[in-house]
Amino acid sequence: MFVYFLSVSFLLLMNEFPRMMAEANQNIPVGQMISRGGVKFEVNENSWEKVETPFPVFEGMKIRTEKGEAVLALAEKTRIEIGSDSLFYFDQRDQFNLLQGKVSFRIQPDVQLRFKVGNLWINKSYPLQSAKGSSVALTKDKEFEGSILMHSKGSVTVKSIQGLLYVTNQDHVVMASLSAGESITLPSVVASSKSPTMMANANPEGTEGAAPAEEGFLGLSTSTWMGIAAAVVIVGVTVGVVVWAASRDEDHEAPVCP
Repeated sequence: MFVYFLSVSFLLLMNEFPRMMAEANQNIPVGQMISRGGVKFEVNENSWEKVETPFPVFEGMKIRTEKGEAVLALAEKTRIEIGSDSLFYFDQRDQFNLLQGKVSFRIQPDVQLRFKVGNLWINKSYPLQSAKGSSVALTKDKEFEGSILMHSKGSVTVKSIQGLLYVTNQDHVVMASLSAGESITLPSVVASSKSPTMMANANPEGTEGAAPAEEGFLGLSTSTWMGIAAAVVIVGVTVGVVVWAASRDEDHEAPVCP
């Protein structure tokens, strides 16, 4: 009976072990945040309370800075600076979701962290590349620094200060690769759209949307009709010249003697 009791207890413990580990991971904060000004965290839906510094940040916890600022310290000397009027949360321990505002980051090469802004993902390594790949080993001694700004109208500016950053969409299509000192502004139609066609037509210069297609008569654009008219004129002139030349030849033809 004693052996049977120990066996049943062991089986019950093993069945509860995954749940206990999940709860333990949820109780471990993602990092510690130091803030100043009116920084708040969401207690319940639409219910916010002011944070006390230092403040532990957990997965799923929404934080907004309003008029304040904050610095989030993660593992391995990784830092994220959050500007004013920003809203963010960690969907997972390695996934930072920016809903509005601006962040500046410094990531150590061995830390796996990616940023999500609308439909865009910002990674410090190629998204389809394993973390154990050779390219990671080549940049092991370098930190990754950059910034992400979500504009009020939905466009997103990504800047690389040090290291190579990749901007992809939700389909893992690379929208841009940024070396140190480079930046790109993606319009709102790219940052929020789920259509690859719309992304391909977007202007990378940071405009808020592509110009609508020009409509014309019978489904053809004005430029197409102008091309057709020009072709007709050229053909008409060519035919006229040929006819004129033929008539001159007939006029100068010598008469047949009787």
